[in-house]
Amino acid sequence: MGEHVERFNKDIAICLREDENGSHAYFPALITCIAFAELLSGLHVGDLKSDGLRKLKAYATDFMDSAIYDSDRLEILYEMFRHKVAHLAQPYAVFDTSTRPAFQGQPKRLITWTVEESGAKPAIEIVPEKSRQQISTAVTPWPVYYDHRAIIRIESLASDIRQSVPSYLRRLQTDKLACDRFRQCMKDFFPR
Repeated sequence: MGEHVERFNKDIAICLREDENGSHAYFPALITCIAFAELLSGLHVGDLKSDGLRKLKAYATDFMDSAIYDSDRLEILYEMFRHKVAHLAQPYAVFDTSTRPAFQGQPKRLITWTVEESGAKPAIEIVPEKSRQQISTAVTPWPVYYDHRAIIRIESLASDIRQSVPSYLRRLQTDKLACDRFRQCMKDFFPR
């Protein structure tokens, strides 16, 4: 597992290094964080194939700070960022929670986003606006409004994922069921 953490560290560092134009690769860094967390969570529950959000919640509950990685923040991370970054390169300018089953029964939120290299913790923050705001860039030909902002801090997210690994490895050493689930994933991942 050590070599995977080292590769993860290098990939994040490359993405956060400023290029000759002063730009960074924040979205590749973000999807790398999410992918590594998905790998760990799949190994933890013994399934590398289905329902990544359910597995991510289980892993975060066991190995990450539940004050930061609560259900709402993980659902925002997964629904708003993971799917869109993986399939479209970046999230929509505004994410409407009422369009996703994970948010049914909750008040509707229109969430825009900011992805930052670093900053104060928490790694994922959902901040309500005092009043409804309009997106001020020309990303859409019509007015688009938001009432919340999701802030993702890449270095904090990567650090929190990295810091979860030793606890997970200790669990593998002391919990036969956890070890059996890991072993099953290895059999599925590397069939003979």
